[in-house]
Amino acid sequence: MQRGGGVGGHQDAQQDGGRQAGSRAGGAGAVLDGLDPQQRQAVLAPRGPVCILAGAGTGKTRTVTRRIAHLVNTGHVRGDQVLAVTFTARSAGELRMRLAGLGVADAGTGPVQARTFHSAALRNLSYFWPRVYGEEPWQLLDGQFRAVAQAVRRVGLDPSTETIRDVLTEIGWAKSSLLTPDTYADQALVLGRDVPVPAPEVARAFRAYEDLKVSGPVRMLDFDDLLGHMADLIEDVPAIAEEFRDRYRCFVVDEFQDVTPAQQRLLSAWLGRRDDLTVVGDVNQTIYSFAGAEPDFLLGFANRYPNATVVRLESDYRSTPQVVELANTVIEGGAGRFRSAGLTLKGMRAPGPEPQLTEYSDEDAEAEAVAAAVADLVHGGLDPSEVAVLYRVNAQSERIEAALDQAGIGYRLKGGEGFFERPVIRRAMSAIDRLVDGSDEATAQASAQITGPTEVAATIRQVLEPLGLTAAEPAGTQARETWNALNALVGLAEEIAGTESRPGLLPVVAGLRERAAARHAPDERGVTLASIHAAKGLEWDAVFLIGVHEGSLPISHAINSGPDAIEEERRLLYVGITRAREHLSLSWSRSRRAGGRATRRASRFLDPVRPTVDPSATRRTSDSSDKGRCRGCGEKLTGPMHRALGLCPECSVEVDTGLFDRLREWRKDTAERIGKPAYTVFTNDTLAQIASQRPADSRSLGRISGIGAHKLGEYGDDVLRMVREG
Repeated sequence: MQRGGGVGGHQDAQQDGGRQAGSRAGGAGAVLDGLDPQQRQAVLAPRGPVCILAGAGTGKTRTVTRRIAHLVNTGHVRGDQVLAVTFTARSAGELRMRLAGLGVADAGTGPVQARTFHSAALRNLSYFWPRVYGEEPWQLLDGQFRAVAQAVRRVGLDPSTETIRDVLTEIGWAKSSLLTPDTYADQALVLGRDVPVPAPEVARAFRAYEDLKVSGPVRMLDFDDLLGHMADLIEDVPAIAEEFRDRYRCFVVDEFQDVTPAQQRLLSAWLGRRDDLTVVGDVNQTIYSFAGAEPDFLLGFANRYPNATVVRLESDYRSTPQVVELANTVIEGGAGRFRSAGLTLKGMRAPGPEPQLTEYSDEDAEAEAVAAAVADLVHGGLDPSEVAVLYRVNAQSERIEAALDQAGIGYRLKGGEGFFERPVIRRAMSAIDRLVDGSDEATAQASAQITGPTEVAATIRQVLEPLGLTAAEPAGTQARETWNALNALVGLAEEIAGTESRPGLLPVVAGLRERAAARHAPDERGVTLASIHAAKGLEWDAVFLIGVHEGSLPISHAINSGPDAIEEERRLLYVGITRAREHLSLSWSRSRRAGGRATRRASRFLDPVRPTVDPSATRRTSDSSDKGRCRGCGEKLTGPMHRALGLCPECSVEVDTGLFDRLREWRKDTAERIGKPAYTVFTNDTLAQIASQRPADSRSLGRISGIGAHKLGEYGDDVLRMVREG
């Protein structure tokens, strides 16, 4: 089953779980069992400020729970005087479970409080509010999106869903950064915040939102308000500060590199003049700066507390040495303060397979090859839930969803709906359907005149422009996510147009409908599909990182934003790599679609390791620098086979054109029989490779890109028969 590395991982759980009885019976000594020297140093550090720099897979949860248990068992603090703060409810639950297993609350003390910052603030604010405000009611805001939408309309901004979400994101960032409606605009301009509307306009919407929350009979607080109001009570009311600090004597903060200024302010209020604080973090995993995380709190911890004990955990028990070496190589290419403060991991597991770095000609080839590799692992006995496919943005999931469907591999999406279930894609499909549904006679007549793939793509792009598919990539996180998704849909339409034997818009729209209808409900035990951000804190036996090319990792707007943004992208790739325990694959494609212009190159972050890649691992690449021209002589290509091969008739004399035509006819009949689009059987590119290589057996056929284990079993006999008969 999938396990959470960010809260300890399977090795921690096995070690702690196997010693639960011993911990309760053996006291302080048993708590130290199984720890390496660095973990032991962190556990035994004296009360006071302690900074545990814990790399990926180094057993940070085991270490911090053993430290808490040691402090309680040796009488330094009662369990109910400890407040441990994490960033997710799942991590907090894991801490509580581990501590209970260690017997922390068995000696007459209450349980350790393990909560998120917001949960702790909500609990304490509910308790202390009547002391200050008496009977004045307050309520946690339910429906923040609706409130922001009302504020956006009130100040006359574009009320689109994307704009509302972007304004909501900016309000959250502002509050995390301790900014108000009056100070937001200046700071956003100084930092060059990527916002879809001018910062002063966002500030006006921010002010309207704050006014709306206090305009009703009950004061409304959102989650970000909880931190500020609780800090206010402690800072302004000495009696509350005294009671709180008497209640909690020892504090532990996980993922300290992700703490925001608002969270640090609350933590400082909790502590007062005390320094009984243990923090755990890893600067190499700082990937939330865009959301307000301030790594300076971790980087400057030793300066703030000169007497702090600093321990570095660098022994990685999660990943094989091969995975660890790649992760180190990627992160060591960075520069500046993060590089000097970063950790260098040491792989402690037995050796495993080398990570695979592979280039493909287009995204479909990449998705098909990844799905085939996943199928091989699953058919070889690996539990599907121990496999993950990770990507930079959610729009990249569509092709891998389709490829896994075709390979018969179930999947589940973490942190989002399937591509065709996303609201923006549903709206886009409705808009495209109207092009051919006959409801508008003029539009229907015009649509009938549209034939070629380029015209089809241009028409669909025009229809989707009002939904957010602007000519240039927009500003704003949410607007860009919409833009990426709509671009992916246009690319899919263009791909279908290029493989259809019938020209025109109608078969393309039909193909999109079939693709959407083919999506099945996610398999709860299937392969995980997730963005790298959503995968942080998790781990799998096998990880496939797709789209590792310039413009994706680092993403295009980071390239335009400067060195700091690019370095955060480097750390994001590092996080993705360190999710893998044993099998790791990184891949990229030279173009978006088959036959497209090969303008992409592998991510700059892979430059130090690419020279070691076996050239034979590069598949379906094309040296053509001009879309639609022969990569041999540069002549313009005609016909589907030659476009797929990238070779004109003179340069492809060894290719069996008759076999290619017979394969296309077989594909058409097969697609009609199974009720699916032709391209889902095999693409033109795959058919052209078959006609070129004329494989004699299943092994040779299986080496052709686009033919995974599932398709080999489904169609292999038919294809080999046609090759023999050719």
